[in-house]
Amino acid sequence: MLKSILCLLMFVGSTQTDAFKREMTPLQNSVDTIVSSTGARFMGSDGSKATYLDGYGVVVVLEVMLEPPSNPFGPSKTDQVKTIVGQRRQQLEGKISDLLKQQVTKMESVGPTESMAVIVHILNVTRADVPDLPKQLVLSVKKDAPDQINVREY
Repeated sequence: MLKSILCLLMFVGSTQTDAFKREMTPLQNSVDTIVSSTGARFMGSDGSKATYLDGYGVVVVLEVMLEPPSNPFGPSKTDQVKTIVGQRRQQLEGKISDLLKQQVTKMESVGPTESMAVIVHILNVTRADVPDLPKQLVLSVKKDAPDQINVREY
């Protein structure tokens, strides 16, 4: 009896892992396209990274710069930087929220009670120019409540 239960659990886990392997690259590409469409840029050469956490669901992590830091030898552009960063942040948050709403119900690897999250690390913005900018945005949604996007700022 115990052996059959363990075999069943291993099969269920492996099917979710197999499903995630198929879904990972298209999901990462969708997130990367969203970032590029807002004018934000990835830090380094890598784009987003997705992983499956057993018991939680799918998590996508990325590091972006909304605007390159200002040149210390050039003219001050604080107002321009605040406007650009604010617009890009709103666009990024809105588009990722829409993606989460669409994808969470379609993802086979996300179980019925599991979640999907996108963690955005915001780097390389001069904090003096935009002092109220969070360092991290966490957008998450549960599969059983796809219209309730939870956004947290850190």
